[in-house]
Amino acid sequence: MAQDQQNHLILAADATRQAQYHCPGCQSAVRLKRGRVMAAHFAHQTAACQTFSEGETAEHLLGKQQLAAWFQASGYTVQIEAALPALHQRPDVLVQQGSQPPLALEFQCSPLSVTRLAERTQGYRQHGYRVLWVLGSPYQVSGRLRAHAKALKFLQYSPQWGCYLVFWDVTGLQLQLDLNLLSCDGDPLYLQRHYFPAQRVAVAELLQYRPPLTRPTVVADHYQAYQRRLTLGRLGQQPQVVTLQRFCYQHGGTLATMPNWVYPMMAKVPILAGPYLSWYLHVFVRLQSEPAVVSTRRLQQLLQTELAPLVAPVSCLQGLAHLQQQLVHDFLTELVTRQVMTAVPAGWRLNSQLLRWKRH
Repeated sequence: MAQDQQNHLILAADATRQAQYHCPGCQSAVRLKRGRVMAAHFAHQTAACQTFSEGETAEHLLGKQQLAAWFQASGYTVQIEAALPALHQRPDVLVQQGSQPPLALEFQCSPLSVTRLAERTQGYRQHGYRVLWVLGSPYQVSGRLRAHAKALKFLQYSPQWGCYLVFWDVTGLQLQLDLNLLSCDGDPLYLQRHYFPAQRVAVAELLQYRPPLTRPTVVADHYQAYQRRLTLGRLGQQPQVVTLQRFCYQHGGTLATMPNWVYPMMAKVPILAGPYLSWYLHVFVRLQSEPAVVSTRRLQQLLQTELAPLVAPVSCLQGLAHLQQQLVHDFLTELVTRQVMTAVPAGWRLNSQLLRWKRH
């Protein structure tokens, strides 16, 4: 691809020899090369382009050009590798439509640390840019996503899609949207998936996509499987399970003697660094030292205090505070449903029978 004199992106296969073209990265002149044997392409006429020669993979080069073409065909103003001096950053593709804030598209095909991801994301937002992280093949998995998948650090959130990830397939020329990501401890992530082929679908259809968000039903089989996994993890000295077991020992019990309600049985947003069982266990132990009747405000503070240290670094995620508040609300509902507490005029009465370790 190259840009014509009107700054439109043109495929080499569609270009004409009479027109003049320039590189969308460095803006220098390029020459159309097209013959009977060689595939049509553009070549720089003078010095090598620095924008497109700094260790980029073929997938990354092609993907950002495909994304640029898709947005341009959908009516957006498009720049590839636009220089943003105030940020000292160059987004892979910068797009804008009408009076909307510009959107930086980052097509990520290489490793990126959580620290650098946070710096780049915050830099865009602090300067008035929206940002969408689009993941390439190194972050895709053949089966279902798991809670430890490396793609999860790019987790994003919107009310219409819940927690979601976006992938771009350069071969199929399509966007893959994995939305409504939910976690049931130990199981692969639940998600809803939809594809947007760039050759048949405009960007507007992606942005207007609002499917009903469903929640999986957790059945008794999950509870039994969870118990088996904890037993095997303890016997196999899995670090995560060993940490949970040590916490139980320190507070007078074991994983085998936890009350049944401590097992998380609702699918939740995947924003914790570890299992939700860790949060439930900490709350269980804290409730043991609470008075028989507690206020709603006190319970909310207790749950929030125990949740905060367990949240994973999720630097792309806007609305994290809202998600944490929703988790606290859902946990309070579970405590009522599972009869750990009942409503009284002064607040909530705790069920002391369910705040004890079970006997062997």
